[in-house]
Amino acid sequence: MSEHVQRLGLALIKGTRHVDLDEMELDAHGPVGDRDFCLVDVAARRVLRTVENPGLLGFTARSVAGGLEVTGPDGQVARAETRDAVDGAAVADYWGRGARIRLQDSALSAVFSRALGREVVLARAERGDVVYAEPVSIVTTGALRRLAGTIASSGYAMPQALDARFRATLTLVADEDPPPGTRLQLGDAVVEVGQPLERCAVIDLDPATGQRTGSRLLPLIRTGDGRLLCGVGARVVSPGRVRLG
Repeated sequence: MSEHVQRLGLALIKGTRHVDLDEMELDAHGPVGDRDFCLVDVAARRVLRTVENPGLLGFTARSVAGGLEVTGPDGQVARAETRDAVDGAAVADYWGRGARIRLQDSALSAVFSRALGREVVLARAERGDVVYAEPVSIVTTGALRRLAGTIASSGYAMPQALDARFRATLTLVADEDPPPGTRLQLGDAVVEVGQPLERCAVIDLDPATGQRTGSRLLPLIRTGDGRLLCGVGARVVSPGRVRLG
């Protein structure tokens, strides 16, 4: 039986705002287009992390012919080509592991450098190399409903677009997280569920602005063994197209 998908999303540039989609293609590496690009501090040889650069959430990136279109927090739109720089192949640190990247010859590097106040370079990442866990991430409506109840009972203000804070590939209509090993039919694709997903302070940021809010979600998802879990990861077993509904 096909599962009911309530929300789909991805970010073309790692750390930028998650964009809602009506449909997406899943291949062996996960959602096509998801975190195809990242920003790199070349001096430190390090991929920028969202939690350390919350202002990135104010940017929206979309694919256009030959490059990317980026809309900034002020509504200004920058459109530029993306092409691999000569001798641009490199390896940059991403949470302690080497991410294979190709630095881009693109005017968008200057756009992000001005916004962040330091020199960064747009890079194309090898598929999956700047994805922290498994290629597909899933949250369920049941888990979100229980979290909303915990927020209310704790006296916190309910954040808007609660599911958007988790930046999941998809939100699944289900009461419980499917256990590891479960295979899910998602449209034309099949995925196999892996382990619960560890979370970081990104979920405490407004998903559209990157600003920290008064409602801290991180302590509310702590499990009895001290882990910060919400949602599950999955790998693609059979590629295909996934649509809302």
